[in-house]
Amino acid sequence: MRLSLCSSAAPDATLSGLVEACARRGLAALELREGDAHGLNPEYEDLAAAVAGARAETPSLPIVAYRTSEPGHDLWLARLSEALGVPLLLDGSTTVRARLERAAGIAEIGGCVAIVVRGEDYLSDAREAAGADVDLAWDADPTQARMGDRLARLLDGFGERLGHIRLLGGGPEAALHEGAGIGEVMGRLALSGYAGTVALAPSSARYRVAWQTWLGRRGGWGCGSRTADPSLVQLLTGDG
Repeated sequence: MRLSLCSSAAPDATLSGLVEACARRGLAALELREGDAHGLNPEYEDLAAAVAGARAETPSLPIVAYRTSEPGHDLWLARLSEALGVPLLLDGSTTVRARLERAAGIAEIGGCVAIVVRGEDYLSDAREAAGADVDLAWDADPTQARMGDRLARLLDGFGERLGHIRLLGGGPEAALHEGAGIGEVMGRLALSGYAGTVALAPSSARYRVAWQTWLGRRGGWGCGSRTADPSLVQLLTGDG
């Protein structure tokens, strides 16, 4: 399991700024969200230069996924997926059927895709995506009831397709969501041998200052480390 950071945690940060933040917090990878200030966005017409710049700025910190919500630049995104070797996470307010149609089009031109599932329809959406032979990404939200049970159902039914999880409300918010199941989710993932990525992200824009402070703080964390950050250790070991 690879713990990473979603760029939504610092939407105004450059790619190098995100890399520095990950280094401070001991995070191992990045999920980029379309529209954030990292620079890898469809408006950047010179894709080769954009990818070369991204590789130069992330030599030891891999980009593991790219989240996109709006269609319209699918050829550019497919080429980005192909160049970086990462899946496009198809998100947004459209129906899962509409996103599956988009996924089919992107796959035809060489992109790798996964459908984001969340909320009350997560299981039916996952079933429909799996029926279309498309991989899954799950948004784990501590405000949704029985988060650990939801994960268990996904792992039982679609574990081989679930490769990416965005964990909302981790990091500096972990203490606020005590008892909501974040620790249970991490425990289930560890016990299942989950080999995918878990990306930390804010649960709401109102915590933006807390995330900025947390990501900018000096020092690291880790098992046995004297500089371990209590909120992240709590996230990894359980919250009751």
